[in-house]
Amino acid sequence: MNIKEAFEIASAILVSLGGGSVIVIGLSSWLGKVWANRILENEKAQHNKEVERYKRELSEELERVKSFNDKALYVSKSQYDNEYRIYMEIWAKLHECVIFTLRLYPSGIENVPVDKKEYEDYKIKKYEEYAERYNAFSMTIDQYAPFYKKDFYDAFVQLRRLCSKQGGTYQYWEIDRKYNLSYVSNRDKAMPNETYNEVWSENPAKINELEEKLMGDIREYLLSLQLV
Repeated sequence: MNIKEAFEIASAILVSLGGGSVIVIGLSSWLGKVWANRILENEKAQHNKEVERYKRELSEELERVKSFNDKALYVSKSQYDNEYRIYMEIWAKLHECVIFTLRLYPSGIENVPVDKKEYEDYKIKKYEEYAERYNAFSMTIDQYAPFYKKDFYDAFVQLRRLCSKQGGTYQYWEIDRKYNLSYVSNRDKAMPNETYNEVWSENPAKINELEEKLMGDIREYLLSLQLV
């Protein structure tokens, strides 16, 4: 039996009994309170249900966000660690390549053997040491090429070309012209002024400048990864 039916039955009983208006009003007031409380309880239950549903949905959403953030942080850290290792390995090879490239035509006084044969052996060894470092640097930048920024790869290749030009010039003028029969007719020719200026001044300056720029650019890039 619902509230409405109970109210109707109670009213009929009171009328049949000849109850006064005071009794009817009191009973109506009581039934009204019962009805209001019932409505309040229903609304409260519905409200609680809505609150619980909202809390559940919010909790699920927070878990998704947390999972996404954890994954993003993991990817960023993994990326940073991987790139840091790559750049550290490349830089070690790059710096050695630069040092041994610049040794081919040093800017300062070079201590060389007095004996002619020892001097020739010294120059061959110097070139071999350069070639070893150059090849190591060249292979490393190509080996990791897909895993770091293309802008840096392009800069590494540019530096490699400069080092290769120094090495190629040294090989021709200091070794091949004297020991390779293909260059017999050129053995008595002096190095042209243009080539001389390139290998003794222009190329070394470009190599040093590019190495310094790469140092700053790589440092700033790795720092930006740390701040992600």
